[in-house]
Amino acid sequence: MDSQNKSNNNRRRRRPYHNRSSGNQTPNQGQQGPKNHSRGRSHGRVLTTNQVLVKYDNLLEQHLITRKKYYEYYNRVDDRQLYKLEKNFYDSIEHLRRFEKNLEPWQREALEKRKTERYKLDLTYSNNREWDPEQIRLEGFAPDENEDPHMKDSQREAREEYKDDTEESAGTDEDYLKIKGQA
Repeated sequence: MDSQNKSNNNRRRRRPYHNRSSGNQTPNQGQQGPKNHSRGRSHGRVLTTNQVLVKYDNLLEQHLITRKKYYEYYNRVDDRQLYKLEKNFYDSIEHLRRFEKNLEPWQREALEKRKTERYKLDLTYSNNREWDPEQIRLEGFAPDENEDPHMKDSQREAREEYKDDTEESAGTDEDYLKIKGQA
């Protein structure tokens, strides 16, 4: 019975993220109008761009750690521990999504810009052929219209030489070895 009361107390103490506020406010102080917080948040100060990026990185790192633990220990622990790992994993995803959802539009834009800037375009192929990547993007080339960069000259010659060949190849490994002179 004592452990049941303890777990009930823990459940009661855990409040939703959006309802937390400092305890010394008057009832109307915590409720600011929509002009200050368009997302319905009723607490805290607005984070700067750098603070948003740091907080996002921390939440993402926490999520990656919980995901790693969940998948590493999935078949190694008992049901109770697995439940706890799974709960932590899903809570970390939810916390990350909630953080992104509650950002102001300018904060979200800064975060998106940062996320996309991490992955620079690989322009080696275009630069080697002296192509303008922007021009290629605008013209919308399909992948099959471009030459295969891995095709060798001997393969191109063979393709041209055997383009009229419609006969199917058939045979065993022994036949192949006889042709190669290894049988």
